[in-house]
Order: sequence, then C-alpha cells, then structure tokens
Amino acid sequence: MSTKEFEKTLKLTKYALLISGIKTSKNHKNKAVDYFIDNYLYYCNFTALYTVLFGEAYWIIDGIQTGRPFVEISLISPCITISVLGTIKTWFIYLNKETLIQILTKLKEIHPNFDENDTKGSFETERKIIEKSMKLFKFVQVLLLNIYILVVTTFCLIPGIISGYNYQKTGEFVVAYPYEVKYPFDVHKSSVWYLVYIHQVWATAIVIFNVFGCDTLFFALCVYINMHFNLLGLRFEKIVSNLKHETKKNLAKAIGRHHELIDLVDQSEILFTKSSLFNIVTSSILICLSAFNITVSDRMNIAFAFFTFLLMSLSQISMVCYFGDLLMTSSVAINKCIYNCPWYEADQDSKRTIFLVMMRSQKACRLTAWKFAVLNLGAFTTILSRSWSYFALLKTVYK
Repeated sequence: MSTKEFEKTLKLTKYALLISGIKTSKNHKNKAVDYFIDNYLYYCNFTALYTVLFGEAYWIIDGIQTGRPFVEISLISPCITISVLGTIKTWFIYLNKETLIQILTKLKEIHPNFDENDTKGSFETERKIIEKSMKLFKFVQVLLLNIYILVVTTFCLIPGIISGYNYQKTGEFVVAYPYEVKYPFDVHKSSVWYLVYIHQVWATAIVIFNVFGCDTLFFALCVYINMHFNLLGLRFEKIVSNLKHETKKNLAKAIGRHHELIDLVDQSEILFTKSSLFNIVTSSILICLSAFNITVSDRMNIAFAFFTFLLMSLSQISMVCYFGDLLMTSSVAINKCIYNCPWYEADQDSKRTIFLVMMRSQKACRLTAWKFAVLNLGAFTTILSRSWSYFALLKTVYK
C-alpha cells in the first residue's frame, strides 16, 4: 500500500471534479490552463447547463398556462431538480477549494505506506483494513459510474436512436430531443437539430460530472477517515508499553492522530453540510416523481428511463447516509478499543489521559445536513418514508 494507490483510487473523482471546474491540487504545469479552470470553466459549464434549465422551466410555465397534462410536466421536474442539486453540490465545494486541497493533502500525508520488504505478518491486520476500505470505495465508484452511464444512455441516446430508426424505416426524419425545452427559435428544423441535441447531451454530462464527482468525493472522505479511525483503534489497543516514557510517547502520537481525524471531519462538514440539506430535501421529491412517472407512463422508453433515474436517486442518497453512518460508527468504536488496551498497567498520568480520550471518543464525529439532520441510516429511512407518503398522495390526487 502506498500513496500512489491512494491517488489511483481517486483518479475518476478528480477527473469528474476537474471537468466540473474544480481543481483538487495546485498544479502549475500550464498556467494558462490552470487559470482557465480556476476562473472560467465552472461558469462556462454553469452557462451551458442553465440555458437548458431555463428553457425547461419556461416549457413548464407555458404548459401550465396552456393546460398541458400534469404527467407531461412531471417528466421534466425531476431533471430540473437533479440539475440544481448538482449545481449546489459543486458550488459549495468550488467556494471552499482550499479546504478541499487541505483535506486531500492531509489524507495523502497520513496514508499508510507499507514497504514491500515488510513481513506480511507485521501489518496483516492493518493491511486488511486498508484493502477492505479501498475495495469498498472502488466498488462504489464503479457501481455509480455504471448507473450514471445507464441514465445518460436512456435519456440522451435513445431519442436519437429512435429518430434514426424511424428515418431508416419511413424515410422521414422526425425531430426528437432528450428533454422538452422551449427555445426562442424553431427547434423542429433538421438544420438545428444537431446543435440543440449536442447542447442537451452536454448539459446532461455536466450534471452527471457534478453529481458523480461530488458524491464520490464525499464517499472517499468518509471511507478514508473511517479507515484511519479503525487503524487508530488498533494503535490504542497496543498503546501501553512496559516502559513509562514509551507509553507516553505512543499516547501523544495517538492523540495527535485523533485530533487530526476530528479536524478532517470538521473540514468535510464545511464542504458538504449545506448541500446535504438540499440533497435530503430533494431526494424525497426525486424518488416520488420518478416512481410516479414509471407507474403512469404508457411509453416503455420513458418508463425505463425513469426507472434508471429512480435507481440513481435511491443509490445516491442511500450511499450518502450509509457512509455518514459508517463514519459515526468508527469514530465511536475508538472508545471500545481504548477500553480493551491494558490501561490498568499504565502510570497515573497516562491513565488520566486515556480516560479523557475515552470521554471524547464517546461523542461521535458526524456529518450533518446543515445541523438540521445527521447523515446516517436513520435519515435514509425517513427519506424513504416521506417519499412513499408523497407518492401515495400524488397517485391519489392524479386518480
């Protein structure tokens, strides 16, 4: 295990954030490119995305005024919601880029670096903890990536495929787009179809990069901080030595690491706390509307598209709550590890210090939704309950 492996696991996340306009390191290889990414790329993506979103909002308003069926309007609402969610997620990270760089630099600095010549048995338990953490994060990355690719395929590529198929079959080209957007010009001309279609696909890609980059960053921070809490627990279990000065030295290092991890959680809270509140609020709406569109749509391609959207929404919020819960659990588990060490063999000063650490570790380190809710599995069950209530109400009103 080395820092190279640490960098490798974060590669997809860093690429996604970079495309979104967020740099995760201070790289000065090309100052012109760095300057563009730091100052303009985020706003270019914002402009490209919101020209589509404003058109969708205009289409909804026009649909309400002209009496368009509610089912048609409900097809656009989840797309607008997830787009705004992705923007909010990236916005708070963009504002706190320096904090993000500090967190990643610190995690890289304290990442365990085992030499290949180390005997396998010396760090066997530590290796298992690290390997388990890295495998978990890689699995989540690949899972989310596949889900997002499926979403892009169903929403963006299928309309184009259907248009091409109809053209081959009938010889008549029928203009179709991924989303219903009202433009100030006629988009039903084949001459502008390519440009508008590419624009909508790119807007979708921006949303995917925003959500994927921010979510996998959140998961990475939780996984690695959780890993370090578990490693710290092992250190506390072996903290008492036969030599008094050795015990104090070990204790000082362990307490220092404990403070570092608590500080990392606090910095992560700065990055995600405000966007997490919006995430929790909108997740119930996204799940409700996706399920509603699946049940009422009589078109198979739309039902399947929103099935992938529902899968994305459920996986995203469930993992946010799961990893937040994982972080809380590991931070409190330090208390049990300290209790399992032979603290009764230590000197009086060390016993008092150990007691203080035990008291502090009883308070869980946690990530919140702007202090209104704690990100844990309990929050996920609440979201599911609310989603079902909204869905049942919506179905009743629709009938």
